[in-house]
Amino acid sequence: MPPSTTGPTSASPGALASSEGVVRAEPSAGAPVGELATGFNEAGFDLWKEQPTETNLVFSPASIGHALLMARAAADDATGAAIDAALQLPPGLAAHEAWNAIDQVMARASDAQEEVTVTVADRIWPRIGLEPDQEWVDLLAAQHGVTVQTLDLAGDPGGSREVVNDWVREQTRGLIPELLPEGFIHPLTLLVLTDAVYFEAQWQTVFGKYEAVTDTFTRLDGSTLQVEFMRELELGDRRGRGEGFVAAEIPYIGSGFSMLLIVPDEGRFAEVRDRLDQSLLDEIDGIFRTGPFELLMPQWEDTTQIDLMAWLTEIGAAPGHYPGIDPQAFLDAAVHGADIAVDEQGTVAAAATGLGFPMSGPPEPELTVKADRPFLYLIRHRSSGLVLFAGQVTDPTA
Repeated sequence: MPPSTTGPTSASPGALASSEGVVRAEPSAGAPVGELATGFNEAGFDLWKEQPTETNLVFSPASIGHALLMARAAADDATGAAIDAALQLPPGLAAHEAWNAIDQVMARASDAQEEVTVTVADRIWPRIGLEPDQEWVDLLAAQHGVTVQTLDLAGDPGGSREVVNDWVREQTRGLIPELLPEGFIHPLTLLVLTDAVYFEAQWQTVFGKYEAVTDTFTRLDGSTLQVEFMRELELGDRRGRGEGFVAAEIPYIGSGFSMLLIVPDEGRFAEVRDRLDQSLLDEIDGIFRTGPFELLMPQWEDTTQIDLMAWLTEIGAAPGHYPGIDPQAFLDAAVHGADIAVDEQGTVAAAATGLGFPMSGPPEPELTVKADRPFLYLIRHRSSGLVLFAGQVTDPTA
């Protein structure tokens, strides 16, 4: 997908020179791709378990993990260590090289298959006059393909928010129409970091050969409803039964991407969800076998908005300290939005993550001194204590 053509306000100079001319690095053959993917996945599972059990949910561990990885490179040692631990990141540059390798492999898979589109777009939005650490900006450009666009965040927070939301809307083809809520950008905001992911893929075996069936879907509370289930009898990918669930992998065309469908046994949904981690995925990959199976699956659409701040505070990423952005920068806003639609042809999904970094405002006062009644004053030489002038005011208008 081409870069956004949405422009900043007239006072903004557009793309900074620091983001121009930095060539995207070639993927490193030895990058710890599996380690990074596992860390992103595990962090996503941890966040998932903090979401309500009773409602639908869609989110992107990849988008959230990627945004945090980019922010981590601007963090101080303590904040960086917290993010490293939460995401189980490979050390130093290796984590960024691993992302670069994953990103470019996905892009090549998308280019090779007309029916598969996967794009990841990233941009940082500093306020006019802010000069983030040059090494951080260059790292994001080289390893993440990040572009930079300055905005009048302080003078026009509402207009800046519209520009960022327009960019996210464009990158997600309209599926995430408004990532940043009102008030996300405020006069103290120094920089906003955004990550947007778009996925569209056709099933390797599209539904429709076998007639859909209408049957009962049982909710968690035991209530039921009649829904139409897509049906396919000629699938032959990995499938099997685990402890408390049945699962199958449904490939998209080209087999570069797939959906793993996990159906917990009756009464065991919460248990299986709480067990979901990388070890369970590895177990499924290890014991499930290919072979014919019947699939009955409803169509669905879902949209989710998540405020990430409680979780980021819990893991130590917020408020944190991000001197690579500015000596006073900390994380005070973080949002994630995702949208998905699944039907007979395949899947269309998008997600975006936004992180907001303001500068420290004035400290909360412990005492208020208000000269709203007669007062005394002394003008002193501080080092010696000599009073040069003294007086009192009983009526400031006299």
